[in-house]
Amino acid sequence: MSRMGDSHYDTLGVAENATPEMIKKAYVALVKEFHPDHAGESEDKQQEYNERLLEIMAAYEVLGNPETKAAYDAERADVPIFSTQPRGKKMSGMPTKSGDIETDYPISMTIAAYGKGKIPMKVAGEKVVIKVYPGVRRYRIANKGVPVEGKPRGDLYVNLKVIPEDNWEIDDATNDLICRLQIPPKIAEQGGVIPLTLLFNKTIKITVPAGVKTGDRFAPPEGKGLGVLSPKKKGNIIIEVEVAKKKGLFGLFG
Repeated sequence: MSRMGDSHYDTLGVAENATPEMIKKAYVALVKEFHPDHAGESEDKQQEYNERLLEIMAAYEVLGNPETKAAYDAERADVPIFSTQPRGKKMSGMPTKSGDIETDYPISMTIAAYGKGKIPMKVAGEKVVIKVYPGVRRYRIANKGVPVEGKPRGDLYVNLKVIPEDNWEIDDATNDLICRLQIPPKIAEQGGVIPLTLLFNKTIKITVPAGVKTGDRFAPPEGKGLGVLSPKKKGNIIIEVEVAKKKGLFGLFG
């Protein structure tokens, strides 16, 4: 568990001069290590993994983008070396003057997209249960904040943070699920049908149009309505193409 004064670099375990590739590699490894699925049945362990994962995701949100990383580095340059302030970290679960509590909680992309009944969690030492709906990331639980003298007890606001998945991302504007998929060169050139394993482990066959190139996106008809199952607007599956390299007599060539 990182300490209050640790930097985002400490959280990811990388040096300040680490390359973008090194930062991403460390991030991916830590997300896999502290994924809630690996926490077991212990509530304390689950809480520890959730908190650690939120720190990791927050650190990469800053260091994984050149602009925010540069701003963060400039901000840190003005912080005395012996300062105990959190240096860019956001406090979570701290009550406001009104007694409300705002906190983050990590969930899998599958739950974010398709929902999952009720999820128990522990916030500020108290157990609460949230019914998660597809596409909804912010929840208010009345009277679960802290009491303030002369005022009713505050509310709890929970922001769900989506745990990244290999080759998948959610487009919040459209509710589409975007999958970065390797496509054999022959099928990319001529078109065809290939299998696609969805987030909930069901495999479907999708139709690839002829002439797609790396970086192209297309919406296979078989993926219609299989994106985020929001009651307001169902998303689709969108494929982002990565044409696989050909294997030649002397190894790989483009």
